[in-house]
Amino acid sequence: VRLSLCLWSLLAMKKAIVLSSLVSLAIALDPRDLQRAKTKKPRAAWRGSQFDSMSNVLNGHMKKMFPQTKPCSQWSAEELQALQTQLYSFRHRGLDEIYANVSDNRRMLHESLEAHQELWERANAKVSALPHLRDMHRDGHCHEAVMWLVHHVPSADQHSVFARAPVPLLATRRHKCSESATGDEAEVCRLYEHKLSCSDCHSGTGMIYQDWSDIPGVIPEDPKYPGRARQRRCDQNYAPACGPCEGVGGPYWGDALKDFQPTNCEVVALPDAVPEDERTSPQFAEQFIVHQLGSDRLVRTQNAAKFALYSQIRSTLWYDFPLGGESEGLAENGMARLRHDTYYDDLGYKWLDNGLVSEIHLQNKAQRAANITGPMVSLIHGLLGWGKNMGGVTCLADPVGVPVLGGTVDVHGVGHSSFLDGADYLGRVKIGVEYDGFKLGDKGHGDMTKKRNMTVDHYMKWFLHVFVDADKNSPTYNQPVRFYG
Repeated sequence: VRLSLCLWSLLAMKKAIVLSSLVSLAIALDPRDLQRAKTKKPRAAWRGSQFDSMSNVLNGHMKKMFPQTKPCSQWSAEELQALQTQLYSFRHRGLDEIYANVSDNRRMLHESLEAHQELWERANAKVSALPHLRDMHRDGHCHEAVMWLVHHVPSADQHSVFARAPVPLLATRRHKCSESATGDEAEVCRLYEHKLSCSDCHSGTGMIYQDWSDIPGVIPEDPKYPGRARQRRCDQNYAPACGPCEGVGGPYWGDALKDFQPTNCEVVALPDAVPEDERTSPQFAEQFIVHQLGSDRLVRTQNAAKFALYSQIRSTLWYDFPLGGESEGLAENGMARLRHDTYYDDLGYKWLDNGLVSEIHLQNKAQRAANITGPMVSLIHGLLGWGKNMGGVTCLADPVGVPVLGGTVDVHGVGHSSFLDGADYLGRVKIGVEYDGFKLGDKGHGDMTKKRNMTVDHYMKWFLHVFVDADKNSPTYNQPVRFYG
């Protein structure tokens, strides 16, 4: 892998913040409610590959959980708002505190019922003058009402108070707003998008919104650099969908489009022109060591940050999750291991032992079955020995767990894989893979302008892009050679 962004150390501190809240809530809340609140990624049985299949899957669970359900189309927006008023009165504040402390998209968007009702009244007035948006407006409320019921109302009240009357099912249609929408129409569209928080995690993309004021996460185009915005970033949820040469990225050293070196890209074949049995497989080996070169930004925000530290990086990654055809893994206790040592080579990090950071991730079979991510140990080598409060060594609940990079692992009979499951094939392209000629032991972090043209298959999942060597005459055929996200 020649270009890599380290994405496994997201929001580590925020995981620790929530622990103090859980202790005080343990007596008041059912353990099932606490487990559901602490679980940020739904299990496979609660997800669908697309928006409509997600809604159908969750509607199946709603019908099992509640004796009386009604399709979303049989409700009016005003009836749903009345139900949400009742749901709000039964919500448990402790659950919302858990979500708010870690910026979980299940959190309430307003601190009072009055604020919600004021917003509803304004939206109702706008929709009355825009009848073509009535279904969109209603369907958004169905999604929000179901989310409030399942994630904010304690189980005891769900199965008593709200078992006596009908509750809504999710709408299966995903409404699209016109790109030319302005004024009230654009506002109603924006409110609808805000209500679809369930699709962030339960749909196949599983993408968590990082910035609620910018849900799509689209970088604005700059007329000085036409087309470069979608080269730098194009995610699985984008509309229109990403093309073969979009989202390919490249080294960067700032937030602006001028602070970015897009790699060259030429379409070899569109997805329909490459039969599935002739495509490479988007997976890594089950055990490997790889040396990486690339760029990274500290401060994990969507597109721009008020204060962010960029650096060119070089790193070594060790991955150890042997499956050998056994769906639960061959290692003792089904243990999966991941370690990466990364040097942040820019001068700002030189005083910190050249920015050397080590992270160790562990997760065993029992933890996977319980949807527990396992521990993560982080070592900032330049701070070791400076005292226990300096953050040189931290051990905490892993933000994401160990990704299944090679093969598929079964959890409760459902297969999981980082890219084999849920990734989109964008086609076959010829790109310039950066840092050509760099060898282990060379000084510095390589020359990002030296590129080797390679024919690769382009896969995308969430905001991650992996490029697999598709040249049968290449020594690295069918191996990932580049990663961006």
